[in-house]
Amino acid sequence: MRCITNKQDFIDCKITLPLSKSIVNRLLVINRLSGASTIRGLVPDSTDTVVMQNLLQVIKSDSSNPEISTEINVGNAGTVMRFLTALLAVTAGKWIITGTERMQQRPVKPLTDALQSLGADLVFKNNPGYPPIQIIGNPQLKGGKVQLNAGISSQFISALMMLGPILNGGIVIELQGEIISASYIRMTRALMQKAGADVNFTGTKVIIKEQKYKKIDFNAIVEPDWSAAAFWYQVAAFTTDARILLNGLHSESVQGDSVLPEIYINLGVRSVFTGEGLLLTKSGEPTVMEFNYDFTECPDLAQAVIVTCAALGVKGHFTGLRTLRVKETDRIEALRNELTKLGYGVDVVDNEIFLSGTKFSDKRDHTPVVVKCYDDHRMAMSFATLALLRDDIAIEDPEVVKKSYPGFWKDMAEAGFVLD
Repeated sequence: MRCITNKQDFIDCKITLPLSKSIVNRLLVINRLSGASTIRGLVPDSTDTVVMQNLLQVIKSDSSNPEISTEINVGNAGTVMRFLTALLAVTAGKWIITGTERMQQRPVKPLTDALQSLGADLVFKNNPGYPPIQIIGNPQLKGGKVQLNAGISSQFISALMMLGPILNGGIVIELQGEIISASYIRMTRALMQKAGADVNFTGTKVIIKEQKYKKIDFNAIVEPDWSAAAFWYQVAAFTTDARILLNGLHSESVQGDSVLPEIYINLGVRSVFTGEGLLLTKSGEPTVMEFNYDFTECPDLAQAVIVTCAALGVKGHFTGLRTLRVKETDRIEALRNELTKLGYGVDVVDNEIFLSGTKFSDKRDHTPVVVKCYDDHRMAMSFATLALLRDDIAIEDPEVVKKSYPGFWKDMAEAGFVLD
């Protein structure tokens, strides 16, 4: 447990955010499917991307012996689980892909059903629909037409998409139901196209032609992580005055989370793009009294935005949160539990969150309130910023931030935050 304080009225800092793990993990898979061995000069800087890179090296070295099962343990990296499940289906060898106890509770059946419909050899070892999965890879796997539920995770769709160009005959993915996180599907399409793939995503259909990936300079494509920028928007919203430069962020981005400027203008933060990056300052305008938002396109921003609204006393209604139930933890319940613990008015109805607009009133007893992280990096970072408004914030497991933002606490120290 670490207590956090920050008594500064003016935050002035320059921050270099981690690389987008969503982009890096896709590029690592595309690079592998292109036949290249490594991405020169690219050094993954979050736990998830390091895990992906390390496991790709294991797969490369062990794929030559199809008689021995190789265990691929992704830990708690959900993106890695989904992307590698698809990759292993076309990689010669016998594999068992697994992860932490929580990972073994996260569904993967829509993806495996689609792969099996193409002829992939996959068998669930314990609970049907959940890891661990035994896979016998087939580099000659044929493509074709598949149907996929688009309402659980866009990562299932992205995993299949990246296989498309190397499948015999390509692939047509028919998306069923509500399409969530479509911005991530568009991200995958954009990155594949930069690697020479012929990808068409229109309406409820993704069409990908068989065509070899070309080797390109992936380092020219990688961007800083917009979802990590959300916590600096919180800092700017909570302080009296701010000048926060986020190095390297630009208005042109393949990341859906680049909607942050549009969201936080309602919460008192101005965003200006400069030659160096994105400058956050106070807008000088009052925060809105009520803010409602649909996070279907950007679910990774939900925790930071909802915590911001709760702390500022903004009444709110938030939808598009269904996928939060199957993340590192049940993020909807985690938000309800911790916001309630801290004295904010919050209610949950099905997969929607309501804020009453009740502001925190200073209490006489300033003993720390321990914010539980639930092994979720975004819980730790979203709640840490509250130290600008109150002196009782303690984070149960601060090291969990390494999953996506290893330098978070160092950067927070630059902004005057003290971990006691």
